[in-house]
Amino acid sequence: MYSRLMRRFTHLRVGALLLAAAAAEAAFPLPSFAYQASAENPPAQASVPPAPLADPHSVYAALNALRPDGDHVFDVENLALERDVIRIRLEEGKLAFFQAIDGRVTGAVYSGQGHVIATPRDAGERRSLAQFLGLPILDQSFTTAYFRFTDATAQEMQSQLKQADADDSPDPQFAAEWSNIVADMNPGHSVRILEDLLSKNPLPYFSATLAGGPNGPIELMVDARRAEQVLIGQPLKTNGESFFDVWASFPATNAGDTGPLPAPVTFQPVDYQVDTTIAPDLSLTGATAVHLRAARAGERVVALELSKDLVVEKVTEEKKPLAFFQNENLSARQIQQKGNNFVFVVLPDAVTPGENVNIDVSYHGSVIKDAGNGVYFVGYRGAWYAHAPDLRFFTPLDLTFHWPRRLTLVATGVEGKAADDGDVRTARWLSEKPFAVAGFNLGDYTSETQGKSPVVRIYANQELDAQIAARLRPSLPEVMPNFPTAIGAGLTRPDSVNMQAPSVVVPSDVIRQLGTGIEDSIQFYEKMDGKFPFPEMQVSPIPGSFGQGWPGLMYLSTLAFLPPEAQQRAGLAQITQQETQQLLPYHEVVHQWWGNLTTAATYRDVWIEEGMATYQALMFADFKKPGTNRLQTWLEEYRRELFQKSPGKDEPIEQAGPLTLGYRLSTAENPDAYDVIVYDKGAWVIHMLRELMRDEKSKQPDARFYSFLQSVLQQYAYQPLTTAGFEKAAETQMTPAMNLDGSGNLRWFFDEWVYGTNIPRYSVRFGAKSSAKGFVVYGTLSQDGVDDTFTERIPLYSVREKGRLEFLGDVVTTGEATRFRFESRFKPERLAIDPHLTVLSVAQ
Repeated sequence: MYSRLMRRFTHLRVGALLLAAAAAEAAFPLPSFAYQASAENPPAQASVPPAPLADPHSVYAALNALRPDGDHVFDVENLALERDVIRIRLEEGKLAFFQAIDGRVTGAVYSGQGHVIATPRDAGERRSLAQFLGLPILDQSFTTAYFRFTDATAQEMQSQLKQADADDSPDPQFAAEWSNIVADMNPGHSVRILEDLLSKNPLPYFSATLAGGPNGPIELMVDARRAEQVLIGQPLKTNGESFFDVWASFPATNAGDTGPLPAPVTFQPVDYQVDTTIAPDLSLTGATAVHLRAARAGERVVALELSKDLVVEKVTEEKKPLAFFQNENLSARQIQQKGNNFVFVVLPDAVTPGENVNIDVSYHGSVIKDAGNGVYFVGYRGAWYAHAPDLRFFTPLDLTFHWPRRLTLVATGVEGKAADDGDVRTARWLSEKPFAVAGFNLGDYTSETQGKSPVVRIYANQELDAQIAARLRPSLPEVMPNFPTAIGAGLTRPDSVNMQAPSVVVPSDVIRQLGTGIEDSIQFYEKMDGKFPFPEMQVSPIPGSFGQGWPGLMYLSTLAFLPPEAQQRAGLAQITQQETQQLLPYHEVVHQWWGNLTTAATYRDVWIEEGMATYQALMFADFKKPGTNRLQTWLEEYRRELFQKSPGKDEPIEQAGPLTLGYRLSTAENPDAYDVIVYDKGAWVIHMLRELMRDEKSKQPDARFYSFLQSVLQQYAYQPLTTAGFEKAAETQMTPAMNLDGSGNLRWFFDEWVYGTNIPRYSVRFGAKSSAKGFVVYGTLSQDGVDDTFTERIPLYSVREKGRLEFLGDVVTTGEATRFRFESRFKPERLAIDPHLTVLSVAQ
């Protein structure tokens, strides 16, 4: 799937933030528009009985059962709706409202001619829209529309119909034609609408699914419960895989354009107590005491994250049962993409701000799988316990585990004394510092301990998991167990691997060397990032080809525990072996600071921690083998990947969008863009910031860069980090070299490299003539592939005999061509443009 294994070693925060995006950015998902329903032999229109709001399940069932009112179908002409930048016009057709529930109308359907126009205010979102439509504006016709809302949409429509003196008449056939479609789509909105129906202080919700246009069905939303209230996108399938392409997502503005609406916080987590029992058959039974504090008045619905494979048995508050909903509002598409699920708990009464809410959630199921040979895979690693899906908040965690004594269990936090009761072992882990997430792992491990501050503890499986063992034993069948891992990432097929004879590889043979490397990397990173944040570093294996970083706990692919010879026989491509050995473990170590000490505030900020982890791992690889130019070699490889063509497109992957689009970079047409841009370009951006701050004349050339990193981590310790905050922190280290536009800030840099796309290409024409001091070198540096306003400081070098370089000077680019004039002691044979890769540009 990916060109290199590194793509699969995604730190936990990426997956968690994708879910946080689903919760905080779009807490209630959009359904796909199912237009396959037939009107032949339609079911009779459902009758919706009154539903007392005191019974949430009755309200939910009634919302699902709502159908268009076939007794009142309106003939519509030029009915207009305006929601933020979205303008919808129903030009000519038929409209029917849904039956009322508790006196409120929450939906409508339309068939006829319609048109929608939307232009995002933000240049980045217009560019995102253009990636899908070719133009920075949504301007599309449609023939059918499905509306759901809790705002004033019904009143606005009814008012316009009354002013137009629109006729309504019975049309049961119209309602019947919509019945199956509405039945499919209602559940995707019911919990969101229920939330407002039960709230004493509802937040407006508007959703429109429009179909019959040239680009297929599209979905639009303006939801005050989202941090980015406005969303425009499209559900689709490619090669059997479901996607939801977000075309644009951004905050709405207050009336009168007085600024963006704030991101709402309804309940803030205070702490969690988790009690987990793992049975001999690996099934899990758990109970989480969730302590929340109400942040907004009038709310009754609490959203929690929990794996879809864990079935909620009961939810209580002070031992009194609470109504809850699990799995009702996620489509198969979203479950497949997120791999997690939500539980929505209904409180008996509306809360007041600051009120404590204590919920106990009990559940059971299977999130641990046997990978063969006694090797276990902990699935849904971010959702094995019930917790608030908004991961911006760091909270204390109290974890108690009961598990088979024959196995070793490791978890986040400081382990207390373990106790045995027959074949069951019990132990408790407490977080000394607040965590954003918690995790655990278990297996039949051997271990090695080294170091003191912090203690580094490496766990390895006693045997190889079945999938790797199969790759090392040619006598086994080619078809591998269907185990959840991306084994295609950087691997060749088993039948193309040269396997001469069966061999047994014991991972424990290499754990001491791995532990030494991790201990060395911690000492290296502490010079940059400050003291290691946790008392110990535990490293445990996980089957598959990915890694994750938790507070004080790290998962590494079992492939990383193999010696190089075994990696080669297992079919890893050469570059994958290099990445596994040089970068993988040390990328995850960086996440102890960047991801666990501080974390990304939103999906738009994930690039900081992933770019930082990638880049610092490169720095450590370079440090371990001085003179081998590993840093430059990997930067060149990353640049090459950025310029690979997107599948079926003529433009490079880099053009998919800026770093701040986060997970939205991966689309149905360009599924690899997130990995390449966030990791590769993210590392390049960190590298360029380092180069801007670097002082080659100083005894410590990177002193400013290190000071910058430590200041960020100190300021945002146990808090979320935004890109804006990162930019502001960088500006505290301003040097003349960083102040290219004279503004005294780094807006020029972040606009070009973080919020923008395009990578410059440079070429040079020059001449040389004798002077009193040697030679005058003059000429023009040309810059293309970027806007005329693109500004960079580009170093030029004179290339002498035998390829020796002499620094001539920096050229600050202005427009397409910039003249330069330098003094030189030697007449150059040619000029080299930035040979030490201080700026990301097209390779010469």
